[in-house]
Amino acid sequence: MSKLKEILVYSMIVAMLSSPVMAIEVSKYLVPDFSIMIGNRLYTLEYANDKKDESEITNAIAGNIGDIYIKTTGDNWIDNSKGGEVAASIINKLDVIFFNGVAVETPSVKKGSIIFKSVDVDTNLQLGNLAYRTGDIGAVCEDYASVIQGYTFVSAETTFNGKFASLDQPVTLNYKKQNVIVNAPPTTTVTGITANQMFNESDKAYVLVQAVDEDKETTNIRVSFDGVEIANVNKTCMFQLNTQIVGGHVLKINSVDKQGLFGKEQTFVYIVR
Repeated sequence: MSKLKEILVYSMIVAMLSSPVMAIEVSKYLVPDFSIMIGNRLYTLEYANDKKDESEITNAIAGNIGDIYIKTTGDNWIDNSKGGEVAASIINKLDVIFFNGVAVETPSVKKGSIIFKSVDVDTNLQLGNLAYRTGDIGAVCEDYASVIQGYTFVSAETTFNGKFASLDQPVTLNYKKQNVIVNAPPTTTVTGITANQMFNESDKAYVLVQAVDEDKETTNIRVSFDGVEIANVNKTCMFQLNTQIVGGHVLKINSVDKQGLFGKEQTFVYIVR
């Protein structure tokens, strides 16, 4: 321990280029008591006090940027420059690039793959081809639900937690067919008048106009008399024909739905004598 303290006396902080090698957090190691953390280099007491490693330790101290920490016993660490204790949670997050002079390697991450099968939730029929996704085991598989025209994604099977777990993991995705309503023109019903109808001057005549769309709701009714609009309403329309003006008259009736689609216009001609 005396040799280690002697070496720390010569500590210097100088600029150091970042190392291209891999790194592992301190928490991944079972660090022996009285080990020393110099920047991103971790040394055991035996290694640091070995005469043949003296130059390496000296160079590590001279090239270090940051603090130097010494582990005492248990999970206790001491900041060498300040002399105070440092929480183990802080030390455990530090990266180790060299352990006892040897560059460490990050363990290879195992890959997982998922085979997604999309089905109609009502018929259980497969929709399209199987979809394959790969990723690190434990990683979240994002945006796995594809857009299928005419269908709405409902859910993935309950055993799927959204992460890669193994190779060729089968997962069923449930979709529901959308209820697509095709907009049809409204139907207009006219009662109380027929084409080329005759009226005496004193007669009274009433016309009832009703219009419905495929959603069974009334639509906008439009009525014109001799080229002048006399009604534009959203309800069933009943009106009295003009039988006071002698001569021929033209009555046009139509309806339009909420999407702006017009029905078939109906034309009635009547004569007042």
